[in-house]
Amino acid sequence: MSFFTMAFMGMAPFGTLLEGALANWIGAANTVLISGGICILGTIIFSINLPAIRKIVRPIYIKKGIISEIARGVQVASDAKIPPKP
Repeated sequence: MSFFTMAFMGMAPFGTLLEGALANWIGAANTVLISGGICILGTIIFSINLPAIRKIVRPIYIKKGIISEIARGVQVASDAKIPPKP
Protein backbone atom coordinates (compact mmCIF):
# COMPACT_ATOMS: atom_id res chain seq x y z
CA MET A 1 0.00 0.00 0.00
CA SER A 2 2.84 2.38 0.74
CA PHE A 3 4.29 1.90 -2.78
CA PHE A 4 0.89 2.76 -4.27
CA THR A 5 0.70 5.88 -2.12
CA MET A 6 4.18 6.99 -3.22
CA ALA A 7 3.37 6.36 -6.88
CA PHE A 8 0.05 8.17 -6.65
CA MET A 9 1.00 11.13 -4.47
CA GLY A 10 4.69 11.45 -5.26
CA MET A 11 6.77 13.44 -2.83
CA ALA A 12 3.87 15.54 -1.51
CA PRO A 13 3.75 13.81 1.90
CA PHE A 14 7.43 14.54 2.48
CA GLY A 15 7.04 18.14 1.33
CA THR A 16 4.10 18.60 3.66
CA LEU A 17 6.13 17.19 6.53
CA LEU A 18 9.03 19.55 5.76
CA GLU A 19 6.73 22.56 5.43
CA GLY A 20 5.10 21.72 8.75
CA ALA A 21 8.48 21.57 10.46
CA LEU A 22 9.56 24.81 8.77
CA ALA A 23 6.31 26.52 9.82
CA ASN A 24 6.88 25.41 13.38
CA TRP A 25 10.38 26.89 13.27
CA ILE A 26 9.90 30.21 11.38
CA GLY A 27 6.11 30.64 11.31
CA ALA A 28 3.37 29.86 8.84
CA ALA A 29 3.45 33.18 7.00
CA ASN A 30 7.18 32.96 6.32
CA THR A 31 6.82 29.34 5.21
CA VAL A 32 4.15 30.30 2.68
CA LEU A 33 6.35 33.17 1.46
CA ILE A 34 9.35 30.87 1.00
CA SER A 35 7.24 28.19 -0.71
CA GLY A 36 5.80 30.77 -3.10
CA GLY A 37 9.29 32.04 -3.90
CA ILE A 38 10.45 28.50 -4.67
CA CYS A 39 7.45 27.99 -6.98
CA ILE A 40 8.20 31.25 -8.83
CA LEU A 41 11.87 30.28 -9.14
CA GLY A 42 10.88 26.86 -10.54
CA THR A 43 8.57 28.55 -13.04
CA ILE A 44 11.34 30.86 -14.24
CA ILE A 45 13.79 27.97 -14.64
CA PHE A 46 11.18 25.93 -16.54
CA SER A 47 10.31 28.83 -18.86
CA ILE A 48 13.99 29.39 -19.64
CA ASN A 49 14.46 25.69 -20.50
CA LEU A 50 11.18 25.33 -22.43
CA PRO A 51 12.64 25.96 -25.93
CA ALA A 52 15.22 23.19 -25.39
CA ILE A 53 12.51 20.84 -24.12
CA ARG A 54 10.37 21.58 -27.20
CA LYS A 55 13.28 20.76 -29.53
CA ILE A 56 13.65 17.38 -27.85
CA VAL A 57 9.94 16.53 -27.62
CA ARG A 58 8.68 17.78 -31.00
CA PRO A 59 10.17 14.93 -33.11
CA ILE A 60 8.65 12.42 -30.70
CA TYR A 61 5.23 14.06 -31.02
CA ILE A 62 5.49 14.04 -34.80
CA LYS A 63 6.53 10.39 -34.89
CA LYS A 64 3.65 9.33 -32.63
CA GLY A 65 1.13 11.45 -34.53
CA ILE A 66 0.29 13.70 -31.59
CA ILE A 67 0.81 16.83 -33.68
CA SER A 68 -1.95 16.13 -36.18
CA GLU A 69 -1.25 18.81 -38.81
CA ILE A 70 2.29 17.64 -39.36
CA ALA A 71 1.32 13.98 -39.06
CA ARG A 72 -1.27 14.45 -41.84
CA GLY A 73 1.34 16.10 -44.06
CA VAL A 74 3.79 13.29 -43.43
CA GLN A 75 1.09 10.72 -44.22
CA VAL A 76 0.20 12.45 -47.49
CA ALA A 77 3.85 12.69 -48.46
CA SER A 78 4.49 9.02 -47.66
CA ASP A 79 1.45 7.93 -49.72
CA ALA A 80 2.61 9.90 -52.77
CA LYS A 81 3.68 7.77 -55.70
CA ILE A 82 6.96 8.51 -57.41
CA PRO A 83 6.23 9.16 -61.07
CA PRO A 84 7.83 6.65 -63.43
CA LYS A 85 10.89 7.76 -65.33
CA PRO A 86 10.27 8.39 -69.05
